[in-house]
Amino acid sequence: MFEHLSPVWQHITFIVPTAFMALFHVVNPIGSGILFLNLTPLADDKSRKQLARQIAINSFILMVIVLIGGVYLLKLFGITIPVVQMCGGMMILTMGWRSLNSNDSSNESDQKGVLKIQIQASKSQDYQSKLFYPYTFPFTIGPGGIAITLTISAEATPSSATGDIIQYGAVIIALVLLSIVIYMCYAYANTVMRRMSEQIRRVVMKILSFILLCIGGQIIFNGLTEFLKQLHKAGVWN
Repeated sequence: MFEHLSPVWQHITFIVPTAFMALFHVVNPIGSGILFLNLTPLADDKSRKQLARQIAINSFILMVIVLIGGVYLLKLFGITIPVVQMCGGMMILTMGWRSLNSNDSSNESDQKGVLKIQIQASKSQDYQSKLFYPYTFPFTIGPGGIAITLTISAEATPSSATGDIIQYGAVIIALVLLSIVIYMCYAYANTVMRRMSEQIRRVVMKILSFILLCIGGQIIFNGLTEFLKQLHKAGVWN
């Protein structure tokens, strides 16, 4: 379908949907939005939209920091990009497999009911103090989301400076789209809860689980391919 595109643009058309779908599955803004509604019972619609906007912005900033700085931090510990790709890909594949074969969705976001219990709703309408912790982290972007952002960063790392700018830009586009979805689901949680039944949400998540499974397999393959190339260049693999 994208054969007529240049190699850079072919990579971009892979990165944008891959990054978005992988993070969407973990963040699960639909389910998280419903829980967020329960966490802000005293907020009116206007206040909730303001909170949702700031949480979406905070989530975007957090993911961009991990995206740009995460791989370089790993390099300080001597961890190579192919290893990050293979390990991260296996984690994504495992998450997709477990979610696909379980009765209940097993992604990180569906465990947020525990956080919902731990995060007691304030008896006043002062939710601003909770904007970053715990509403942004770990409620919206948890450890799983950070790990997957780190994996996507490794997947998007090319060999040239120009490619670096273009491909990181593609990931940022995906993060912007995800942040918009987070805002919409948090700000309009009432509407989402009224119009989407639990059964429909489960069907959607099962479809996304299969896509996540395939994404994990693809990232593992890319990491393994790059690893073998490095062995070949080093003369270990002929």
